[in-house]
Amino acid sequence: MERITIKDVARLADVSVATVSYIVNGIHEDRYTPDTKRKVLQIVNLYNYQPSRLAQSFALSKSRNVIILTDKQESILQKAESYDFLMLFCKTFESLGYNPIIQTHLENTRVDMADAIICFGMEEDKFRRFAQENFVPLISVNGKINDELFFQVWQDFERVMQKGGEKFGKNNFTPVLVDMYNAVLKQEIRALAENTVFVAGNDLSKLPKGNVVIVHSSLREVYGLGRSEVLYFPANTQARQDAIIDCFKKATERVQGTVHTVRVK
Repeated sequence: MERITIKDVARLADVSVATVSYIVNGIHEDRYTPDTKRKVLQIVNLYNYQPSRLAQSFALSKSRNVIILTDKQESILQKAESYDFLMLFCKTFESLGYNPIIQTHLENTRVDMADAIICFGMEEDKFRRFAQENFVPLISVNGKINDELFFQVWQDFERVMQKGGEKFGKNNFTPVLVDMYNAVLKQEIRALAENTVFVAGNDLSKLPKGNVVIVHSSLREVYGLGRSEVLYFPANTQARQDAIIDCFKKATERVQGTVHTVRVK
């Protein structure tokens, strides 16, 4: 695999080659802004640009810690789905010799003792604030970030809607999802099925009736098992965990030339 060059870093950061050189060598700090420095160092780290001694030190410094950062879950269903995801996630990472650290918030946005931060359902603006402050890889799960620099994992909702159409007929069902996605991804899901219902509260009496497509196990329990008008297409699968692990390895090993957006079938 070709090694990334200083010209590649400059192009990705949208700055001059000279600016990249100044930043990685720590000179002429009056010639660039703090935001530019953060962006360049982030790219240097993520792509393991050489011969930067800074990038080398990042690549060699492994804490074996991984932070799973979630927003506070308010409803019963959100808490149940978050718990299911986190338990499988922790089991998977622990089997690989990592120390999962679950947090609903960070008092400081800068993280020094982790190999990566997994952001679960995080809004794009908050994700970008963390990205500006951290040089470790950030991976978004259930949240779309409009930047291919970052690894992103979510369920293949186009396939979900296709399966719903095959079972019930096109436009003859309602997708019902627990509200665990950021606004950008929710907009993409609604573009596939504008009648999608995102369940955010605890009032389950208002859940849609008739043909429904669900992806969360908690909703499967609510709607009942084995009902002909319910299609269950699970989101929290080992396939998704495998996709997260694959992205984690590629991000922490600074693998270049890979697709950063993964839609899990």
